[in-house]
Amino acid sequence: MSDTGTDAAGPAVTPARATKVFGVSGLAILTFAFLANVNTTPQLAKFGLGSIVLFLMAIFLFLTPTAMTSAEMGAAWPRTGGIYVWTRLAFGEGIGFIVIWLEWANFVIAWPSLMGTFTLQASYAVNPNLNDSTAFLVVCVVVITWFAALIALRGMEVTKIVAWYSVLAGSVIPAILLVAFAIAYLAEGHQPAMDIGFGALVPDFSFENIAFISGALLMFSGIEIAAIHAGDVRKPGRTIPRANFIAVGLCLLLFLPLTLAISIVIPSSKINIVVGLPQAADVIFSASNVGWLTPVFCFLIVSGLVASLVQIVNGPSRGLLVAGREGGNLPPFLQKENRRKMPVAIIIAQATISSILSLGYLVLGSVQNAWFMFALIQTNMVLVMYLFMFCAVIKLRYSRPDVNRPYEIPGKKVGLWLVSGVGMLVCVIGLLIGFFPTSEANGLPTWIYVLVLIVGTAGFVCMPFIFWIFRKPSWMANEVTNFETVDPEAT
Repeated sequence: MSDTGTDAAGPAVTPARATKVFGVSGLAILTFAFLANVNTTPQLAKFGLGSIVLFLMAIFLFLTPTAMTSAEMGAAWPRTGGIYVWTRLAFGEGIGFIVIWLEWANFVIAWPSLMGTFTLQASYAVNPNLNDSTAFLVVCVVVITWFAALIALRGMEVTKIVAWYSVLAGSVIPAILLVAFAIAYLAEGHQPAMDIGFGALVPDFSFENIAFISGALLMFSGIEIAAIHAGDVRKPGRTIPRANFIAVGLCLLLFLPLTLAISIVIPSSKINIVVGLPQAADVIFSASNVGWLTPVFCFLIVSGLVASLVQIVNGPSRGLLVAGREGGNLPPFLQKENRRKMPVAIIIAQATISSILSLGYLVLGSVQNAWFMFALIQTNMVLVMYLFMFCAVIKLRYSRPDVNRPYEIPGKKVGLWLVSGVGMLVCVIGLLIGFFPTSEANGLPTWIYVLVLIVGTAGFVCMPFIFWIFRKPSWMANEVTNFETVDPEAT
């Protein structure tokens, strides 16, 4: 791809000052809402006590580097568009568009898997037999997908409210309930379902478990999403770094106890990676003679999941709109906004593609097969995107050393290379281990597993080239932003 349009392609434009929606707490909650997908905890729970080690490794070797990297670049270039702005400045328009496309496509893939989780968790409390009905699942996924898209079109003020509800109802309250009852479960004399010996701290890296590590990384992706909304953030130079590290701390406090609570009541071999949360809740609540709490628990995590979908629509779609306009990467019909400044055409396209992808539940043999393949393809796109992001922070530190950085990765250039190098290494390892089939792929031949993973990942990575081949000068906005300029409220 050409580097055309690496920087400004015209005079800088100072947009009309709009109300800044997010302060530190609001942005931290929005970011945490992206990260706090408690529905991925059953994957880590399969490792039992070893999940503690995996969890800490993921926090310090993956989440922390991505948080520090996005905080540095988000503070230095506080423009709506986030990772697109950074990679465009570092490597040119072509790479910038590929990266923001991957972020958007990542969440397109996320919809069918998240909605599959939503549907199966909702049916678990009513009729668990529906968990094996792919037709029922596809219908529900399509209906709720379009419902979430319509809510997203209401704008960022609605998204901010929804983020708070998503975190409280979908993550915090269910986690507190499950952890508290798990402690009571042990206090009543029940034996934990997991091995609690010292040796159990060493994760089981057997062939059938290794791909779960790659899938578990997905739990900690999305920290960079805060910078996509930089145009709606008050003093982003200070707010983005603080919000990122608050979100990391909340993840540590929420995910680890919840993961162990699942391992305490369900043997590793019996944990269902899709409905592991209500599965654990059913066991714990029944043991405490409060089985009526299971439907309440399911309602909380399901309603929180629907709320989180609204954020999944808004963030990446707005970043893609910026790339489509500023670089002329999308045709005019995909650049349309509604009166609330939401990218209506992109959101509709996202809902349409996600609805089509949901048909994968009908052709991949089982609900768990399809869910896990969606998750792995999504993980691969995230890891490729982060590889570019880590490279960008290094390139920009050298190519634009004089840019004011309100936050900078500690340790000067040694710290920069150490943090970014660790992040890149984890991304490469994550990509490689995803190709090892797990026990969840039973009934799916290895060659089909690998083929679906390669074709699915490569297909989404190559799609931006189609737009690039047919792009025209008329697709570019008449007036574009100079990303080198700094918002006077940024610092």
